[in-house]
Amino acid sequence: MFQLISAHKFLNMKKILPLFFMLLTASAFAQSPDAFNYQAVVRDASGNSLANQAVGLRLAILQGSTTGSIVYQESFAPTTNGFGLANVAVGTGTVLNGTFSTINWSTGPYFIQVSVDPTGGTAYSVLGASELVSVPYALHAENVPTNLSELNNDAGFVTSSNDADSNPINEIQTLAINGSILSISDGNSVTLPAGSGGGNTLDEAYDQGGAGSGRTITADAGEVEIVSSVFDGIGLRATSNNTGTAILANSFNASNQFSTIQGATNSNSTNAAAIVGSTSGAAWAVTGQAEANSTTEAAIYGSNLRAGGGHGVRGVGFNGVVGETNYSNGFGVFGQNFDVIGINDGVGVGGVGGFVGVIGESSVSGGYGVFALGNSGASGVKTFTIDHPADPSNKFLKHFSTESNEVLNIYRGNVTFDTNGEAVVEMPDYYDLINKNPSYQLTPIGGYAQLYVKEELADGRFVIAGGQEGMKASWTVYAERNDPYLQQYPENRAVEVDKNEGQKGKYFMPQLYGESMDKKMIQTSEKTKADQPRLELNK
Repeated sequence: MFQLISAHKFLNMKKILPLFFMLLTASAFAQSPDAFNYQAVVRDASGNSLANQAVGLRLAILQGSTTGSIVYQESFAPTTNGFGLANVAVGTGTVLNGTFSTINWSTGPYFIQVSVDPTGGTAYSVLGASELVSVPYALHAENVPTNLSELNNDAGFVTSSNDADSNPINEIQTLAINGSILSISDGNSVTLPAGSGGGNTLDEAYDQGGAGSGRTITADAGEVEIVSSVFDGIGLRATSNNTGTAILANSFNASNQFSTIQGATNSNSTNAAAIVGSTSGAAWAVTGQAEANSTTEAAIYGSNLRAGGGHGVRGVGFNGVVGETNYSNGFGVFGQNFDVIGINDGVGVGGVGGFVGVIGESSVSGGYGVFALGNSGASGVKTFTIDHPADPSNKFLKHFSTESNEVLNIYRGNVTFDTNGEAVVEMPDYYDLINKNPSYQLTPIGGYAQLYVKEELADGRFVIAGGQEGMKASWTVYAERNDPYLQQYPENRAVEVDKNEGQKGKYFMPQLYGESMDKKMIQTSEKTKADQPRLELNK
């Protein structure tokens, strides 16, 4: 069996960039069929095979050079299999020119020219031509006589005289090969050495012997492809029994836009993955590392292109996702949502839990467990919750936020009236910078008094009158918040807000209005522990 592997690129025909791999084979026996096989794996520009798709092929045999005269030409209309593989036999197609059986292979060299229409029609484009080094010349065996009578080294044919001797028994014996063992009937056997061919295929696995022996494959004209058809089998296995790395892949081209290692799967099983790592020790199952001089933004990156749900990165475990940082201005976990314009309900970080959806904890005094740059909101009640001081081991103590249809700041205190029955209240020095439109509440302490605001708030102070000397009163000021944030975004004062087109018909809590949960405005993935997938490892 001879093999010729070459690679061609089909440049942008109807926005398809297939990659073809030719595998030509023929048997080197006297009864060779008047044809030889051609196989092509058809891939698109992303490297995905075009499975179960009709394609048009036109093959031509050229004599002398890649631009030589056409001695034979034929066409095929095969359909690729589930792996994108097309199979034809050269010499059996629809003849366009010449006669295949009359080709004189001894007057070579000959070249095979490949043209293709990936849509299955006849609008062919020429991909190129490759020299036929060995394969079809096996057809020359058809010209070898069955009655061997001579040895002709010049012509390259091996023949033998007939078995005419005094022994009536024919001594012709049978050769058989099993792996690397070559045997002769009624005789001995020998072990064949491993070959040293330079092609781009690995026909058999072999051991070169000796610790640390390796094998280098140079495939400048195309890729090395390993195809396994074993059910539930493994296409490529690499094992390191020492302290080395089982598989190491490097890509040293700064302009390369493709990944060093790429995995793809179309499996519908949640127990499968394009790439999976497994560990039974203390090592990480999957890790990524960005070097100090790198300009990348992520050591591990996940992208989910689905518009209807899913996750870019998902973690399942005692702690599903953990983030850490050693930098004062860094984030342990960072989430960002680039929402579609007009659909202003994107979520940067979301959490779902039976008791707590998202929790944050600060390890320093005065730090923030949860902090928002911008607005915060809740569809339920807002509380502070602590262990109950009177029974901390058995109870919680909760206090609730006071809600308002205004954005308010509250200030309060007590004053003592002077000899004129007046008291001056000094506000914080920042008061005028972040407030406007104050209102007042005055309450006398220890007796009745007709208290009133004699001078309204100005320059951070106001005056209360109507009291008696030495009398106390409490005061409260409610002021409308007016800091730079609300000055720049006054729409945040709005109380009744129309839902946009993406929000209409959806609810924060649809169950409160008798609606189904598929109308929930912010969809979350709520899986039980039993629903969590376990990846199947093929060992």
